[in-house]
Amino acid sequence: MLALAAAIAANERGARVLNTRWSSLYLERLLLAGLLAVGVNAPPAHAADSQATDAGDTLERLIADIGDRLDPRVAYSLSHIGGTGRRLLALRSYLRSSDRLAERWSWSQEQISAYEGSPEHRDLLTEIEKVREAFARSNPGYELWINPQVRSLDRQLESWNANESVTEAAAGLATAAAALVGTPSFPAKDPAQARRALETFLQGFRPTPTPTVAAPGLSPHGQMRAVDFQVHQGDRIVAGTTTATIATEWDAAGWSEKLDSAVRAASRRFVGPLASPHEPWHYTYSPEAVAAQ
Repeated sequence: MLALAAAIAANERGARVLNTRWSSLYLERLLLAGLLAVGVNAPPAHAADSQATDAGDTLERLIADIGDRLDPRVAYSLSHIGGTGRRLLALRSYLRSSDRLAERWSWSQEQISAYEGSPEHRDLLTEIEKVREAFARSNPGYELWINPQVRSLDRQLESWNANESVTEAAAGLATAAAALVGTPSFPAKDPAQARRALETFLQGFRPTPTPTVAAPGLSPHGQMRAVDFQVHQGDRIVAGTTTATIATEWDAAGWSEKLDSAVRAASRRFVGPLASPHEPWHYTYSPEAVAAQ
């Protein structure tokens, strides 16, 4: 009896082992089938990473090539912009302004020094003061604050690299550009054709959102052709130059209209406010020599 019981127990253990082995084999086959299915429908992760790297390298080469051909100042600015997307976004502006780059480019430090204290600078300060006085008369207890300093290229680069709207727009552009150069029809092996293809793509691209700052070197503040007004009450900023507060601090509170009324009543040298992107504080300044042309 004891021998029979031992035999039965041994058989049961063997059956459990066999069943376990068959279950494991079954699961392994299912797993293999799943892996094969994934392999058929999607490239390996390392392949996708390699494709992304190739697209990024291609874009960087083309950005540098196009920038060098446009203008040494463009090449310098691009080399000081962080990230492929931001460089592409700036290059788009440079290409669209290529026939006016010399006319629009921000002043050098030597030019800024020559401007400060010049008759043109004094004229600007006079026009600003006219607007400030008109605004104060119409809005007792409030005043306008203006920074009448030329915005240097270094400051423009710093702003471009930190601006949230630029970051968001650059991300969308980088994705679209990577998809372009990754298509089989893109002439990556022909530098001239590849350069022209990217230039055409960039000039036709519409970034979303619209960046709230100009590409470095192209800001009208770089030649003191733009003025940003702020509304103050004592030491408190009532309406500042922050895009997120336009709806509440400027439009809803009525300061957009009040500033515009003061500008129009006091001076013919200011044009605005800036419509795209909407900046109720931003007015273009036209010196007398420019306005007379």
